[in-house]
Amino acid sequence: MQSLKWIFWNLMLATISVPAGYILAAGVDSLTIRKRSVPWIFWLPLAIFWLAFLPNTCYLLTEWRHLLLGSRFEQLRSLSDKDKGGLLEAATYGLFFILYSGYGVLCFVLSIRPVEALLRKTRIHLFYLAPPFFLLISLGVYLGLIPRMNSWDLLHRPEHVFELIAYAFSNMLLLKTIAIFGAILWLLYETVDMWVDAFSERLRKWGVLPSHTKARPK
Repeated sequence: MQSLKWIFWNLMLATISVPAGYILAAGVDSLTIRKRSVPWIFWLPLAIFWLAFLPNTCYLLTEWRHLLLGSRFEQLRSLSDKDKGGLLEAATYGLFFILYSGYGVLCFVLSIRPVEALLRKTRIHLFYLAPPFFLLISLGVYLGLIPRMNSWDLLHRPEHVFELIAYAFSNMLLLKTIAIFGAILWLLYETVDMWVDAFSERLRKWGVLPSHTKARPK
């Protein structure tokens, strides 16, 4: 029961950044592009909120350690050749973690897509911001995985968070590890982003989603 509680908690944390990303993009769009009288200071806290919760999506990728290093899965692997029930349970565990981490990846991509679309409207390509951006997300995953920081610690214990960030940037081995994971996240985003585009196009072809083309005025 306790494990289920944490699973649902992690899924909720991973979901938060998706609506935050869409609300942020819509709000900044109304401010900078449509020139509506919305104070920019209103959207800055939401941008920080979105960025703070975004690493929770990628964090689900690290949950595989509970499967691969768990004692129960080790027992199932040793029984799988002899016990069909153990083989089925091991496969069920594997399928669960595929769906679990896959949900995190999907939330990760869906959280960034509206913000990237907004940047394209302002003629700023994500490519130029990607290296520091994904490094920052990777750093957030590290802070949650190793020092066990939470997103709200930025508000409750900011000095401790910044001390940990300073330590990460001063430790070259740790910094390289974070940078490599950040590059993996960048590649993962671009790959899944293309898949979402293709999937959305297929839904438009089936008539599930509205087409991009607008009717010509008569």
